[in-house]
Amino acid sequence: MSTLQRNTSVATETSQQYAQFSAASVGALLDALPVGVFVLDDERKIQTMNPAAASLIGFAEGDVQGRACADVLGCSYCGPACAAIKAHDTDRKEVGFPAKLTAAGGNKRSVLMDAVPLGQGRVAVLLRDVTDADRFRQALLEKWVFHGIVCVSATTKEIVDRVRDVAPYDSTVLVLGESGTGKELVARAIHAESPRADRPFVAVNCSAYSENLLESELFGHARGSFTGADRDRQGRFELANGGTVFLDEIGEISPKIQVKLLRVLQEREIERVGENRSRPVDLRIIAATNRDLLREVREGRFREDLFYRLNVFTLRLPPLRERREDVPALADHFLGKLRDHTGKDVRGLEGDVLDAFLRHTWPGNVRELENVVESALVRARGPLIAIADLPESFRAEAVLAAAPEDRIRAALGRTGGCVTRAARLLGIHRTTLWRQMREAGLNRDDFLVG
Repeated sequence: MSTLQRNTSVATETSQQYAQFSAASVGALLDALPVGVFVLDDERKIQTMNPAAASLIGFAEGDVQGRACADVLGCSYCGPACAAIKAHDTDRKEVGFPAKLTAAGGNKRSVLMDAVPLGQGRVAVLLRDVTDADRFRQALLEKWVFHGIVCVSATTKEIVDRVRDVAPYDSTVLVLGESGTGKELVARAIHAESPRADRPFVAVNCSAYSENLLESELFGHARGSFTGADRDRQGRFELANGGTVFLDEIGEISPKIQVKLLRVLQEREIERVGENRSRPVDLRIIAATNRDLLREVREGRFREDLFYRLNVFTLRLPPLRERREDVPALADHFLGKLRDHTGKDVRGLEGDVLDAFLRHTWPGNVRELENVVESALVRARGPLIAIADLPESFRAEAVLAAAPEDRIRAALGRTGGCVTRAARLLGIHRTTLWRQMREAGLNRDDFLVG
């Protein structure tokens, strides 16, 4: 054997030993890792997994080799936004993808998924089990919620304390605040914490009726008292007997209704329209308005004696812009409710969406936030709400406020690298977007899908 042949043979043997040693070392390292790791081939079938991954999903390694990832993991979301699919398609590392897995036996596990391209279409997927943290977060969120009121800020917690203070008594409560701040929610919380909780809670929006209709709606009417009154009818005050009546938009009622309401508050008696006899009622009254009632009194539109009868215990609800600490928890709360209602597994907000929520002034208050979250959830294609999922008017505001590179990345990611569509999404000309991409060092090829 020549020297060249001997050297080649030694080199080959050394290379084989090194490869075996390397494979063994990598295998030992994977086995020792506390996070689940598995490798997918180019067709997203499982090649191998470590013991932590097997334990997490409840399958032995031999049971899953060669099977499709989607079949094994039972993931709550399997689509273009999945970390494993994006890493495969873009050849870029993806980090922190939230998902719910269905383990063997039907057990649900919450995970954060990282995906690392290995070349030749293979992807290593790391699973970090965050089930306990997710449960703790949910328990904490539930602790924040008091009869539907999400209270994180000191201001909201103080409101809840005052609700607890007044609830055990029959004192009339006046709730003041802008539209959408949750006045009816507070009224329901007072009722739920009161001794009347097992009796009716009846809500009436006073601005929704004309004077005559509101009088009949509240007090009832006798047969023949007006055209169409073909039978006796109980009003809301009688229907709520023993419970609580919530009069929303109390500042809208006419002088005639104000007089009759004053009698209810003073005497706890009502007269049906068309009758001349009084009927006793056992009620607690909670009223609400977004008007300045003192100004209404000064300008002669609201009775002073009625105002003081209503203003026994006052709760002022601050607008959402004055308690921004509540925004993340409120958004999470609404997402949870919508997930349960729609079955769509959207787990949270991307960071730039939360930033946009915290910057927004919320003129429509909590009601506006709930509507924005619902609209975004309907549009969302992944497990996290993105800027592109927000309503158009809100998205325009968020895009203008975001850093140029961040908003360009978001738009290109949303459109799969299509510059024309991304420019339309951003509300700018295509040539402007190309220029901004060059300045930011962004390449459309990095966002191409498949």
